[in-house]
Amino acid sequence: TTTTTTTTTLFATHVSDRRAFLDMASLAAGSLLISQPVFADDSVDDLSMPSEDEIKKAEADAAAERLRIKAELQKKNAKPMGFADSLAAEKEKQRQLQKSKEERRNALCEELGRGC
Repeated sequence: TTTTTTTTTLFATHVSDRRAFLDMASLAAGSLLISQPVFADDSVDDLSMPSEDEIKKAEADAAAERLRIKAELQKKNAKPMGFADSLAAEKEKQRQLQKSKEERRNALCEELGRGC
């Protein structure tokens, strides 16, 4: 019982020391935040509305990006496929659409209204 009491006393001392430290740290941090006011800079150029030229440039860049992506997709779909390639692509598509055993079980439970 002496060992337990000593350990408990050390633990209680450690907890109270930690609590005192955290109290002092939070008090010090709070006083730093309160004692130093923060003023906004006079330069507000970053918050101004973009000019018409900047807006047009951003729209043109976005349109060019969309056209680039569209061209890549068309190029990918336009390449001719042989029978074997087409069959392999279709099998891969079917395999991706198949549900796992767990997914089928959950879907069936949901359709039947049971909580499985």
